[in-house]
Amino acid sequence: MSSKRSKNCDFTLKSVLGLDPDEAQLYLLVVYSGKMTVSKIAEACNWNMQKAKLYSTMLTEKGMFIEIGDDEFESLHPRFALSNRYRRRCIEQGTKYGRNDQVDSIATYLEKHYELARTK
Repeated sequence: MSSKRSKNCDFTLKSVLGLDPDEAQLYLLVVYSGKMTVSKIAEACNWNMQKAKLYSTMLTEKGMFIEIGDDEFESLHPRFALSNRYRRRCIEQGTKYGRNDQVDSIATYLEKHYELARTK
């Protein structure tokens, strides 16, 4: 990911979508890597298993991940995941939900990587 694109993506995930740094890191990891078990997430992020499970579950609750098996998680397609999260964020903040160019832009960018990770 280019440095500018990476910064835009990171900014949007954290400030527009309200993810904390660990949630943003995990979301991008699974988008780029494909489905992962909690143990693989823990290893890749240098977290313990409990933290890996907690953050995977948090992203599931935010409408960005699905649990596809015992302790195995997958990201929804970026268009759906980011749209779900943005809608929920608007509700949390009491703001009107509508199109957001920043969210659309990173969704478009990430969907290429999402597809690549799933066709390896």
